[in-house]
Amino acid sequence: MADNTFLVSVARAIGLNPTTQEAIFYGRANLRSAFNLTMQSTDIRGDIGNALLYKHMHDRDLEVNVEQAVFEKTFLALNVGSSILNQTVNVLKTECITLDTNVGTLTETPVGNVSVIKDDGTIVTITPSGSSITVAGGGNTKVTAIYRYSDTIDRVSVSTETPPEVITLILIAEVRNSKGVLVEELQIEVPSFQISGNYNLEMSAEGVSQEALNGMALAVDGTTCADGSIYAYVSWIPVTTTTISVASIAITPDRFEPAVADLPATQQITVTGIRGGVYGTANVTSDCTFTKLSGDTDITVSASGLITVANTGTAADSAIIEAEYDGLTDIILVEVQE
Repeated sequence: MADNTFLVSVARAIGLNPTTQEAIFYGRANLRSAFNLTMQSTDIRGDIGNALLYKHMHDRDLEVNVEQAVFEKTFLALNVGSSILNQTVNVLKTECITLDTNVGTLTETPVGNVSVIKDDGTIVTITPSGSSITVAGGGNTKVTAIYRYSDTIDRVSVSTETPPEVITLILIAEVRNSKGVLVEELQIEVPSFQISGNYNLEMSAEGVSQEALNGMALAVDGTTCADGSIYAYVSWIPVTTTTISVASIAITPDRFEPAVADLPATQQITVTGIRGGVYGTANVTSDCTFTKLSGDTDITVSASGLITVANTGTAADSAIIEAEYDGLTDIILVEVQE
């Protein structure tokens, strides 16, 4: 009996540039990761008693929420749709300095005047001389200086118009069995993730601030025609090489009948695993063992499932070749034709 598996802890979040696929951020200190898939329905009713005849399912939405414990600039920049620019600007500084006979020296050189809060609580405005200030009647007391100075810093502009960014978002979580062994990595990839633009930064005395990145998946074309429009791909990646559990296998083609005139001839076998239920089929060719059960020496099969009929073959040469996967078998009949 197979072990039960469990999705444990929180997912890590990785943001990628949707065009270049370059990493934007790697959230490794997440507190909560939520993948919410919702769908609306409309009841179609009629006949006596207004019976339910049909449910029309529509408006499927995929919402992802990520909340992290650490603070970084990226989440804000993504929400406001602005780049983090390194700029030279005038920034505010507050510092406590001790006056020496009314004179104090600031750490930075002010741009403009300096506001000084004296030890009695009064505020005076001082015109500095370089990084030095003179506070009349300050004596040898401590004062608080508030001023602006020029510095080169990282900065984000919170515009009134720019929309939040659209990124590729990937969530990675662990799947463990009942023994606590890591068996799979769950990856949820949202190719086009529209960030909501809702950003709340709460600061409290008894804790640390937490940031959230919320948004909705936008529909994009799938990687194959069969996919149609998609919101996301959910993948289960085994941590070690494992055998896919299948109910049966099927060889394609089931017969190989080259003509004598076409020899030498080759045919690559493809083996499909039939899984059943909601699981699609799987190509298990690379994990199969191929054996010639019987037949003429002109017909051989390689370890990868390539059948070869040599140019010495003659009409009526034949062979039976078997593919074996996880104890399941299927055969292909090879017959050389006139």
